[in-house]
Amino acid sequence: MTHFTSRRFAALALIAAMGISIPSLAYASPPTTTTTAPNPNFVVAQKALELQLANRATQLGHIVADVAAATSLSSSASVILQARLSTEEANINSLIAKVPTDTNRAELNADRTAMLKDNRVYAVMSPQVFEMIEASVVATQVTAMQGNEPTLQSETASIVGLPGYKNAINHYNNYVARLLNWSAKILTVESIVLAQTPQGFPGNTKIFVDQNHRILDANIALAYAAYDASIIGLATGGYTGS
Repeated sequence: MTHFTSRRFAALALIAAMGISIPSLAYASPPTTTTTAPNPNFVVAQKALELQLANRATQLGHIVADVAAATSLSSSASVILQARLSTEEANINSLIAKVPTDTNRAELNADRTAMLKDNRVYAVMSPQVFEMIEASVVATQVTAMQGNEPTLQSETASIVGLPGYKNAINHYNNYVARLLNWSAKILTVESIVLAQTPQGFPGNTKIFVDQNHRILDANIALAYAAYDASIIGLATGGYTGS
């Protein structure tokens, strides 16, 4: 009898224990969800990249407008530049949309690489647009000034045998030579500058510097040619001082 009572007591104790534990589970609080805060350094890098992309979008807007307004550019050069700029705008805008959704450094680094290597907005496209426009202005001026050669030649010939003729003919010859020289050289400058691509960086940095110097030399030559024309005008009485 004693053995039966012990077993019964043990069973009742187990049931009682289960009876207590079941309600406690039923009314337990739901598990707490832990949210991991973004790494502060990652957020700083992400925001910095977003700013860099925004600046490039602004710069692209400026040079797109420059190309559209550059009437001196040849139609073929303008079409090429506009196509390249359109591609870069699409790429940069795509990155602007993507970077805020990046969640790790690998994604951020990949987007930064795409911004730089695939879209050299500052290092390639900006100097390319600037130099193409400047070179096209020089080419237009050279053509216009060459159009004045017959008039200058006629004025010089009108004082053959008179004082000042020798000086006038020397300046006329210099005028013709300067313009002939740059009528060919400036086309080479345009060709070299237009051939540059983002993939050519950093090697094409020196190319842009060299061609910028040549454009400067061309403008100096045009200034000298204008001086030659003024001397001819003074010698022949055709210069008005304007």
